[in-house]
Amino acid sequence: MIGCIVTGHGEFAIGMTKALTMIGGDQEHYAVVPFFEEDSLEMFENNMEESIANLRQHTDGVIIFTDLMGGTPFRTAMIKASEYDKVEVITGTNLPMLIEIGLGRTYSEDVDALAEQAVQVGMQGVQHPKLPVDKEEQENEEMEGI
Repeated sequence: MIGCIVTGHGEFAIGMTKALTMIGGDQEHYAVVPFFEEDSLEMFENNMEESIANLRQHTDGVIIFTDLMGGTPFRTAMIKASEYDKVEVITGTNLPMLIEIGLGRTYSEDVDALAEQAVQVGMQGVQHPKLPVDKEEQENEEMEGI
């Protein structure tokens, strides 16, 4: 099994986790490490370190999902991940990737392949859909507005 950590600024990690739990149920070997404005960097780094160390004891690897490339949660995750084998960092986290990995990580042992899968699913989850509009219906609506 691959462990997961979700981190980010403010309530990001908490909100993403609540949404994941609503859709995919409670997650095993999963940690939330939020970074709040009032948190010291040292406290945040310690929380991240403890979460990684704990999950590495019980899993085949860990993926750390961060909100924003370049931010404190991302930089901290990258530094801490470099201190361990089989710890990967993903940035730009979205709900589709968390759902995919949350449901599929139980039987996976390849943390790198799972991280790549998460990125692919995350990219597919970002779209700009539009509803098809019936041209006649649109013309009728425009006339009614005059």
